Amino acid sequence: MNKSKISEYVCIVTTKKVPSVVGSQVADAAQILDPQTGSILSANGGSSTLKTGAAMGIQSFYPIPLSNNEHAYIANCGKSVDDVNAYLIVQGSSSSPKWKCRLPEQMDGGIVVSPCGNYIIGAAKSGNCYCWSTFQEGELLRIWSAHYRNIKSMVFSDCGSFLVTGGADGIINVWSLMDIVSQASESRISYGKNHRATLNPIKTWSEHQLPITALHTLPSSRIVSTSIDRQVVIVELFSGKTLAKISLPSAIISITSDSAGSRLYLGSVDGTIYCIDIDSYAISTTAESAKTIHNSHHNALDTRGPSFSGSLLGEKILGIDAKTSEKTHHSELRGHEGEVTSLALLEENGDDMLVSGGDDGSIRVWNIRSRCCIRTIYPWSTAGNEKDGAKACSCSSITIIPRESIESKGGDIFSANSSSSKQNTNTVNLLKPLQRYPKSNEKNEDEIDYVTNIVRPLSARITTNKSAQSRPVAKRRRTEKTEGMDTSTNGSKVKAALENENEKLKNELVSAKETIERWQNVNNKLALKLKKALA
Repeated sequence: MNKSKISEYVCIVTTKKVPSVVGSQVADAAQILDPQTGSILSANGGSSTLKTGAAMGIQSFYPIPLSNNEHAYIANCGKSVDDVNAYLIVQGSSSSPKWKCRLPEQMDGGIVVSPCGNYIIGAAKSGNCYCWSTFQEGELLRIWSAHYRNIKSMVFSDCGSFLVTGGADGIINVWSLMDIVSQASESRISYGKNHRATLNPIKTWSEHQLPITALHTLPSSRIVSTSIDRQVVIVELFSGKTLAKISLPSAIISITSDSAGSRLYLGSVDGTIYCIDIDSYAISTTAESAKTIHNSHHNALDTRGPSFSGSLLGEKILGIDAKTSEKTHHSELRGHEGEVTSLALLEENGDDMLVSGGDDGSIRVWNIRSRCCIRTIYPWSTAGNEKDGAKACSCSSITIIPRESIESKGGDIFSANSSSSKQNTNTVNLLKPLQRYPKSNEKNEDEIDYVTNIVRPLSARITTNKSAQSRPVAKRRRTEKTEGMDTSTNGSKVKAALENENEKLKNELVSAKETIERWQNVNNKLALKLKKALA
């Protein structure tokens, strides 16, 4: 997010568990919060409306790039773990969610949208990835095996051309979006035969020993990965070179960074948020390396005085005190009682704010400069019983959106009085439900030639019988046969060619079997001679 005033942004927070009943109403799993005041803006209606359906929990929540003033999101919702559906949520629309569709399987790694907005990727529990097209009426373009175990996290590179996936197998794979889309037509044919077309990653690395928990993209094509093994690894995407490997006291399950990629914020399983300055870490690592090199040089040349110690080198050249073991690049924020499940950063010059969501159902707002929690919010709590009412509603995601998207200027953008309402609604309607199964391009053998060798002029193929035009394809083919178009000859040729091919394959199989038997006889005779010679 570009640096600007914090007051220009608000947060959408979601929970993966079904919110408890508040009075006679069921709270929505997605709420819009003002981090400065702590108020729930989604209760005001209008453009700030977010309707996700009654008694639904959101496992993943991702914005869809749209033109004009529209704000739509693809959400992985369900009433339980076995209830896996995708919802199109349109901000400010009274008819939201626009549609609901059943997903092929549980998406543990969530659902993400490509930066261009043309493709939707789902990461499944089985280790498979699913690719849908938004401009082809939600068609399922491709399914491929990405990991041996379930996929835990998934993110697009900063350039938008590569998809990075991390699985419970501890492996991180990089996939080219062009390869995924360009081979989609071949994949659909293979899926009809119950086979999966292969897709190879362009890069693979396994720096972690335990399952991956989170992935994050940094500028300059850098990927940050975290794992249960308490390691934070930064890798350069194209070269696959490991730039840094940082060990922390506890496992990390959520991560975010500033827009420059110079500072990381990591949420751990024990409720601690670790803040790491990458530049300071690089300096301290260089200091340790320089100290080691200089000490070995000093031991080799004993004639030199003690003024060339490693600590003095660190003080004079690198400007730090190498005598102390304090980690100057590392700081902590404590306040959450459980896991820190999601993080988001609001940036302003010198006065940044961090928004964190925990498994305890709380949303905390931190002032980075003072290292203090300035606000705690319980969006899904019952009145008068904040902590107890929010315990079952762990935060699943935090999304930063512009404040202007929830402010009605001259009428709500989805209202009938708005001049652009019709255009906006049509744009949203282009997003169709995601298909559960891929289309098959296979044809039956009897129909192979019915779509070829149509050489009649266009005028001769136009019929005035409207009922004939509205008939299915099979009926129109029979009509063409009655008009004198002989397709039986072509069909018989195809069958004859297939029979000849089958006969040829049978002959080759018989010849191969004869060759194998002949060589087996030769080998048996040689083995018998060898046995007699040894005896």
